[in-house]
Amino acid sequence: MTNGIIEPEKIKEALTILLKENNLFEVRILKGKTTISGYFTSADVLIKEFNKVDLRGANVFYTLHRIDESCYSREQHDCFRQVKTTTSDNDIVAYQWLLIDLDPVRRTGISSTDAELRMAYERGEQITKYLREIGYPAPIFACSGNGVHLLYAVNLANTDENKALVQNCLKALAFLFGDDKVDVDQSVFNPARISKLYGTMAQKGANTTERPHRMSRILSAPKQMQVVSRELLEKLAADKPIESAPTKESSKSSFDIVDWMDRYGLRYEVKEWKDATRYVLDHCPFDSSHTGTSAVIMKHPNGAIQFKCFHNSCQGHDWRELRLMYEPDAYDDKRAADEARIEEGWKQYKAFNRNRTDIAYQEEKTDDEHIEKMFETAMDILNRPKEERICIKTGMTEFDKKTGGLAKGEITLVSGLRASGKSSLISQWTLNAVNQDFTTIVYSGELKDIRYNSWMMQQAAGQDFVVKHETLENFWYCRDDVKPAIAKWLGDRFWLYNNNYGNNFKMIATRLNEIIRRLKADLVIIDNMSILDLSDITDDRRADKWDQQKLFVETLKNLAMLCNCHIVFVVHPRKANGFLRLDDVGGSGSIGNLADNVFIVHRVNRDFLRGFRRDVKGIPDNARNKEEDEYYYDLGGDNCVEIVKERETGIQDLFIPLWYEKQTKRLKNSAFENVVYKWDFDGFIGREEIPFEDGGAANDN
Repeated sequence: MTNGIIEPEKIKEALTILLKENNLFEVRILKGKTTISGYFTSADVLIKEFNKVDLRGANVFYTLHRIDESCYSREQHDCFRQVKTTTSDNDIVAYQWLLIDLDPVRRTGISSTDAELRMAYERGEQITKYLREIGYPAPIFACSGNGVHLLYAVNLANTDENKALVQNCLKALAFLFGDDKVDVDQSVFNPARISKLYGTMAQKGANTTERPHRMSRILSAPKQMQVVSRELLEKLAADKPIESAPTKESSKSSFDIVDWMDRYGLRYEVKEWKDATRYVLDHCPFDSSHTGTSAVIMKHPNGAIQFKCFHNSCQGHDWRELRLMYEPDAYDDKRAADEARIEEGWKQYKAFNRNRTDIAYQEEKTDDEHIEKMFETAMDILNRPKEERICIKTGMTEFDKKTGGLAKGEITLVSGLRASGKSSLISQWTLNAVNQDFTTIVYSGELKDIRYNSWMMQQAAGQDFVVKHETLENFWYCRDDVKPAIAKWLGDRFWLYNNNYGNNFKMIATRLNEIIRRLKADLVIIDNMSILDLSDITDDRRADKWDQQKLFVETLKNLAMLCNCHIVFVVHPRKANGFLRLDDVGGSGSIGNLADNVFIVHRVNRDFLRGFRRDVKGIPDNARNKEEDEYYYDLGGDNCVEIVKERETGIQDLFIPLWYEKQTKRLKNSAFENVVYKWDFDGFIGREEIPFEDGGAANDN
């Protein structure tokens, strides 16, 4: 019985497209555990034989590839027989098709829902588009009844090499497009593979409204099929999942791809695939216009990592190239030696030997002479050459006058709410240091090097050399013609860390130790702690983030003393608004005590005024005290730097008002201050402030 189960015209149409004239094919009918087979060369003969078979509950398949003509002499010649001998791999002469079988993931033995079938259809469209972009011709696009078939014409002899090629093509497509919703069947690579005969009903499970039995059919086919070249097949096969571990990362179980992506700001969606994990990127790093599901990173169980962008213009970009984009020295021959050197360097100056497991106490070294070297008398210290206290002036007049500035060998903690002016302040400290012929090294994890440089150029230029943007309100920038002069002035006294080398503090601290000594650097700025990766700063697995932060500050303190430089580090507070206090700074119980100086930068607004009255002056919110109010308002300013702690002089609770100049992004001691940095422009050295002999205003005449 065949009524409604086969569509003879659709079968003939399909065989005309799929088979050459007089080409031998086998049709196999599977019904429960029963297999019925027949060899045919004519569609008309096949249709007649169908009428002799009960097809209810059966599914009908045909052989995809070219069969040896001698098989036509088997007993099921032009008829259906229940036999044991059917087409085997050895009976296939050549591959004729690359079959891409997309099946919605569901429980076995049931048909797909309309929604599941549509997912397979959409996945077929994605694969067709992708393959077209890398040079493939149009395929046959067919519905198998429960899923989708894509058939690409090929002409490959039946050899082990070609079998592996077809298998690898399917592995690549499964890697690129398979997921927990739609499966790319990797088992259809063998030469004797059978596939749904289009024009017959797919009868899997019960025929229900939700999961109906559907007719299989060809949905579209090119008027003239083009054969896919071997080169294109090999191009696709090259994207198969890595089964060995060719990347350096794969041999290191500690390499964390998630941490790596987060470190460099790659946004992604996690999708599990088989026993591997696929990270679908928000956009391709090589071309930001490639969005959606275009770019993926795959992490395999053996640690191997792959990258793929589906667009033709990105073909050839692999994981190695992607990593090099962010870490230019990732695959240098010296990398392993550098990593070993970093580890050794880290051990050499690890702060106060805390958490040390690599150095054991040596009893044989505890002789009297050694002990006397370890401990000193007051006279020993007095007889040592006197160490000069060298300070770097910050440009904050009141602070510099009272303390001398930032003393070398010390560390300073700077905190403040978002947009309080922290970055503007410490950038000016860099310019002021250069103006005093001090060398500065800066780590800015939040700003790209181009943006940081542009920001600092604007501050260095001053009002005479900045211009307003033509269309953007409140947007000013440094004149292009003076930028080279400023850069020349900065010269080798300003060094900015290249964020492409990552944010691992253990590595950065080791490199800082090296470059500070080499350059004899005076000031180091780290903006900010929250951007840095502190995960491996301690060997103690029980250590939490507070322990990591404490060891981070201890390391900076040790580095500042060993290298005789001043280190400024920025720490973001835990709360996001209100009147900020030191207790609101993350880990302040440790890091605030360890720092020599603690500054909090405030934006003068209503929250600050209310907190200043309440927390500093002790005035209740409902009280009114004209004298106290006038004290504050006389302080003035758009921003305010609070000196919470200064170890040398004991200054605390000192509030220094600063005025913000939007044209130059400067924080100034007064609204009329105009600091002129000593960069040279066309032979003109920046003007000095006019010295008033009487200390008053200059005469107009």
